[in-house]
Amino acid sequence: MGKYEDNLERIKKTIRCEPVDRVPCVPCANAYMARANNIVMKDYISDFDLACDANLKELDRLDADGTQSVIFSPYLLGTQWLSKTAIPGVDLGDDEMWQVVEIEENMKFEDYEKIKEMGWDAWQAKFIAEKCDNNWENLKPFFEANPRAYKKFYEAGYPCLADFLMITPFEYFCGGRSLGTFLVDDLFDEPELMHEIFDIVLEHNLKAYREQIKATNATAVWIGGWRTGPDLISPDMFDEFVYPSFKAYYDLCIDTGVIPVFHLDSNWTLVLDRFKNFEEKTFIMALDSKTDIRKCREVLGKNVCILGDVPCEMLTFGTPEEVTKYVNDLLDDIGPWGVIIASGCDIPSDAKPENVKAMADAAHNYLKDHPQA
Repeated sequence: MGKYEDNLERIKKTIRCEPVDRVPCVPCANAYMARANNIVMKDYISDFDLACDANLKELDRLDADGTQSVIFSPYLLGTQWLSKTAIPGVDLGDDEMWQVVEIEENMKFEDYEKIKEMGWDAWQAKFIAEKCDNNWENLKPFFEANPRAYKKFYEAGYPCLADFLMITPFEYFCGGRSLGTFLVDDLFDEPELMHEIFDIVLEHNLKAYREQIKATNATAVWIGGWRTGPDLISPDMFDEFVYPSFKAYYDLCIDTGVIPVFHLDSNWTLVLDRFKNFEEKTFIMALDSKTDIRKCREVLGKNVCILGDVPCEMLTFGTPEEVTKYVNDLLDDIGPWGVIIASGCDIPSDAKPENVKAMADAAHNYLKDHPQA
């Protein structure tokens, strides 16, 4: 087998919580890749061949086992949250970070009735064209470059654990309606309407994602949890408005042979037991450093793969020695099998390259340094 096949098999064994030759490191990084290669942010998000080569250069330096991003465009964010996105070189300085703009209700309450009349696909296309800076048009260069980037990553030997994102209805409208308005005016005041709208969106997405899996020959997809964790909503509200989408997306992944990656930002400790409903050794819990990762292992047991969770602040402000100790302590407690080492969500743009290298090296050296594991 070649490098790609070796890395993918190592990752799949880790998902099955089987012994591997080394603990894999599969980073999630976009803006960091630009800064690590001294590329101005506006160039990184517009010259996708440049970005692809920069990403591969950093993965080679880390001797990574895979990636969670091949190339990236911040215009994707507006489609996921029905919001506008401030873009480096357009709305911001050339080397500033992109930012989702959520200071107003981009979507109005009456749009729910329009969704019922038009259907989700037609309404979403019209809304994004008119209210989200025509993001689908802005994304054409990204989608055109994507196959080239995947080819380069395959040839370089790096599988991707996030071929695309499965977005829950909750996330769309939380962004489009704005956080407070969506939670109070919509979910609390109009729960029956929201169930109806959510069902329309979910039915459409399941068909669209099935087609996308087939078209892209996807290996793994993110099932995203950003605003849906119990830091923001109660466990009961999660069960009512979010879990059905998670379950449907998980079932779709299993049915199509795709690895489900629950990408869970913020603190999910209170609902970790919900993931016991999914079959062991079939999915990844991707946690940032806000969820108690040791509690996750305790609740879900030794037969669930956990990805994470080196804190962003440690990668930026810590030392290589601190990062190494963090990874070693983590693998002592929840590994070594069934663990993929990565940052807590994205590697921050200002992370120190020596700290990122320490994270990868600690993962790769753990079994050599701990032969009793």
